[in-house]
Amino acid sequence: MVLTPASFGGVVLGAFPDVSLNLIAAAIGGTAVWLATKAGRRLRLLRARRFWKAMGSRKPLLVLGAPDFEPITRYEPTGMVGKGDILALVEIESQLRELGFKGRIVESKELNSQDMRSDLVLIGGPDGNSVTATMMGNLGGAISYEFKWEPGVGPAVHDRLSGTAAAVPRYDKAGDPASDFGLIIRTVNPLAPETAEIVILAGCWGYGTAAAAEKLRDRKFLRKQRKSRHFEALVETTVVRRAHYNAKVRDTREITPAD
Repeated sequence: MVLTPASFGGVVLGAFPDVSLNLIAAAIGGTAVWLATKAGRRLRLLRARRFWKAMGSRKPLLVLGAPDFEPITRYEPTGMVGKGDILALVEIESQLRELGFKGRIVESKELNSQDMRSDLVLIGGPDGNSVTATMMGNLGGAISYEFKWEPGVGPAVHDRLSGTAAAVPRYDKAGDPASDFGLIIRTVNPLAPETAEIVILAGCWGYGTAAAAEKLRDRKFLRKQRKSRHFEALVETTVVRRAHYNAKVRDTREITPAD
């Protein structure tokens, strides 16, 4: 058998340059994807850090409501927390940890007067979290959205500016939520406006609360808020089989400091 420059062991040597070029192209493509992914993650973290930086450096309190009225305490004396609130808590704690910040988890009834003047992340609406109710009440006209009970429908988000229901959850034939709405409110702590801030994450139901927390990972959302340090946002989410999907922001409004 005579070997020729064109072949060796049945392999065409002339194909090697093409294979090498393909491997190099694949390596370049893979590297480009990796760099783009890394750059995107760094940008997302940068925007998230900008959002959380001031509060995160001061170690905010992550405040959960745990209603303790009698029918619930019969089943669990420590109180019960809804799944949506737990999902929101886990999400916010994870975001802070990724950015190198820490927050202390407390129950609303555990806060003392000094705690109430601290940086707070309030999880859950005013019905389930008494601190949320206190802060939204003290914010008064600084915020334009509030929660109200809509007769014959249930909880809804009302617009103080128009005096109408801005967002009412939909329900399926079985009476389970098919959509939900939540609020993201970031502003000064009304009990200590010069030194502390609050973030409120609250839904008509727990789905809206969890969706509001998750929206704080959205790079596009954070980019739009970079010029508004204090704002309120109305979030809508779809509910299927008691799980929420596809959260989107319906409206954002800047909160201006009170005189």
